[in-house]
Amino acid sequence: MSTDQWNLLAALCGALLVGGLLVTVRGAAPAPVAGQRPPSRVGVRWQQMRASLPEAWARRYRFIVVLAGLCAVGAWLYWARPVHGLLAAVAVLGIPWIWNPAGTSERQIVRLEALAEWLQQLAGVHESGGTLDSAITASATRAPLAIRPQVRRLAARLRVGSNPPLAYRQFADAFADGAVDNAVMLFLTHAQDHGPGLSRALQSMASLTEQEAISLRTLDAKRSQVRTGTRWVSVISLMIAVYVLTNPSWGDIYRTGQGQLVMLALGSAFGGALVGMRALARSRPAPRLLAALPSTPGMHGEGRGPADVNKPRKRKAALS
Repeated sequence: MSTDQWNLLAALCGALLVGGLLVTVRGAAPAPVAGQRPPSRVGVRWQQMRASLPEAWARRYRFIVVLAGLCAVGAWLYWARPVHGLLAAVAVLGIPWIWNPAGTSERQIVRLEALAEWLQQLAGVHESGGTLDSAITASATRAPLAIRPQVRRLAARLRVGSNPPLAYRQFADAFADGAVDNAVMLFLTHAQDHGPGLSRALQSMASLTEQEAISLRTLDAKRSQVRTGTRWVSVISLMIAVYVLTNPSWGDIYRTGQGQLVMLALGSAFGGALVGMRALARSRPAPRLLAALPSTPGMHGEGRGPADVNKPRKRKAALS
């Protein structure tokens, strides 16, 4: 390697060392108390992007990040150009979304099926004489896996004496899905008037939720062709790009200053096209019916009356 490449490698190693020290110091610091600071928009967007991936990819994404960093360093050293390294890292980071153009649909379907099963459990416990809160607490250990963590948090809040309407609203905010809001609106209505017929209402809502899951699965199957086309267009385009860059007769033009700008513009356009194709193959969750609670210390109950907690944004259908 040339002297410039050795200097570049030394600079990258120094940056990685400093980054490792910062991460170590950050990890040694005490974690902030949950609820004291609202999540940033970038953090929320990142969580939404990871949630759109299948569980196996989302769980192992940290290893993909490490691989992307290694590819960025390797491409930068091999071609001695920064845009080559940047695009190599972006390509590796985007592989999970390229290979899974619409992972959100499957998660929505599984969530709807789990929600329908859980509502049936609540209806059975309530019909045998238990209250809604006791039915939720009893279902914490046998709720469907897809919603079990959120159900356990809801049951824990009810056990420690949290305001039930507020606990229900926090449960809805954990999903940010209109289908869950429908169930929570039923909970809020029952908490306000304690009227009869809750078991029948829960069973009816479970049946409607199950039908919604069936409809979404049918629609998702029809979109499989779009997802397959998106996947293979992306993979073939990346293979062509790698061939062009590794071919000296075609790739040398991108090593100049102007070539680097052109390469960055082409990479950005390609990424934008992939995002657009992914949007066509993705199913959005049902629009929310309840306004999200503010992410401030006041969400624990300070300064909020029961009327404020129970107030939904709008109702699209009357609850029986």
